[in-house]
Amino acid sequence: MKTTTTQATFESIREILDRTAKQQEKNTAEADARIKKLEKLVGGISNNNGYFAEEYFINALQASKTFAGIRYDHVTPNIKSYDGKLQDEFDIVMYNGSSIAIIEAKYRVHPDFLTTLTTTKVKNFRKLFPNYAKHKIYLGIASMSFNNEVIKEAKKLGIGILKPQGDTLECDTENIKAY
Repeated sequence: MKTTTTQATFESIREILDRTAKQQEKNTAEADARIKKLEKLVGGISNNNGYFAEEYFINALQASKTFAGIRYDHVTPNIKSYDGKLQDEFDIVMYNGSSIAIIEAKYRVHPDFLTTLTTTKVKNFRKLFPNYAKHKIYLGIASMSFNNEVIKEAKKLGIGILKPQGDTLECDTENIKAY
């Protein structure tokens, strides 16, 4: 009698554990689905913020065609190019007979991006667009929001800083240098 009761108890416990495991699997699947939906939503918000920043700066620069005191003939947004394995995208490119301005627009700039801009982006532009090899390249970082660390580093690297100031565009190009 004791063995049968013990066996029945173990079987009941096994059934409870099986039901619990199945419920946990179901809960995990539901949580995963919610997380994926949330990731898509948050990613969409982030992308929209980025598109808003790009559009704002493109419109402002197309209206003035000026950066760092230099007048440009053309302002071209979203240039993408590739050559074999090398590919890159440039948010805003301004050019005239002797100068290029590459302006990267971000909703919020991270300090690490400045190094990428001064090294990788310049090098890639020169390789992808060899007809501008002798042009001076000026860099700008356009953002809706800057922290002091980014501003300090941009000035140190000779990158122009573009940010909204009320209804106008503020450009700090005091320390700008040609690359």
